[in-house]
Amino acid sequence: MRFTNKYLVLTLVVASVFTSACGKKDPAEKSELETQVVAKVNGDEISIHQVNFQLARMGQVTEAQSKQVSKQILTRLVDQQLLKQQALEAKLDRDPKILQALESSKDEILAQAYLDQLMTRAAKPTKAEIDTFYQEHTELFANRRIFRLQELVVDISKDKLAEVEAGLKDIKSINEIAAWLKAKNYPFTANSNVRAAEQLPLDMLKKLQPLKDGDLILVPTGRSLNVLHLAASQSTPISRENATPFIEQYFLNQNKSKLAKKEMESLKSKAKIEFVGEFSDMKNPDVTTPVASDANSEKVLPKADLATTPVTEVEKTTEVAVKPSANQSNIDKGLSGL
Repeated sequence: MRFTNKYLVLTLVVASVFTSACGKKDPAEKSELETQVVAKVNGDEISIHQVNFQLARMGQVTEAQSKQVSKQILTRLVDQQLLKQQALEAKLDRDPKILQALESSKDEILAQAYLDQLMTRAAKPTKAEIDTFYQEHTELFANRRIFRLQELVVDISKDKLAEVEAGLKDIKSINEIAAWLKAKNYPFTANSNVRAAEQLPLDMLKKLQPLKDGDLILVPTGRSLNVLHLAASQSTPISRENATPFIEQYFLNQNKSKLAKKEMESLKSKAKIEFVGEFSDMKNPDVTTPVASDANSEKVLPKADLATTPVTEVEKTTEVAVKPSANQSNIDKGLSGL
């Protein structure tokens, strides 16, 4: 769970409240705690456990990086301690708004803790499920490609869509299309990107997969017409063995989502929930799936580390000043789950 800088002081005060509630320690316990102290700030102690907790939240850190990162974490903890001391001196822990924010943060932490505990029961996929998924999605694995795409996003209304499509249907060069759009005063933007198969929405990937290098397609959207030119592509298959961990994680994330939704349905069916006041008209609230704290997304594969390349000839052709389209390019959307 992340906190913005706005709530940094609030988080620190929570820690202070929890610490002060522990009471006095016996001598043996006190001696043990002193060996775990890594810094003192005006008498207030920071323990190695606090450093390790923050280190664990950073994900994978190599042993070589660990010491340097730990020092950076301790520096931040010292800064936080100084800010917390100032917050307490200013009696911010007694401010009604801050007390309310502290209570809200506590609720979120406890709710997330229960959800994290629940997620440990999510089932892993079977070998048969992994095999089937691998075979059914060849575009992501056996026939995976990396696409270099040139794109023109034409900002037009629906009533002009047929006219533009008719004008472009016989043009086979993206530079000629750009010139035609410029001559007809249709506003457009030009982009050039390199995208791996898993970085594309599945419906877009299925349209691109049959194309050969040099092919063009027109893709109408709600408020624009996307002209896609497959400038080049490279076959980069992923073996069944190498795909296994990604498919396992995908299924695990799906199962976590189902488990969380099922739990919420169960909890709501047993609970007495009443809405009053201005919300009294609310009945039978829909079950929403809580968001797990797992850093892994639902993407089957991680994003490839591919460079975005500039448009060359297209940029020269489109020197006219145009507004960026309100629509985000489909190419820039990641695979959001199947």
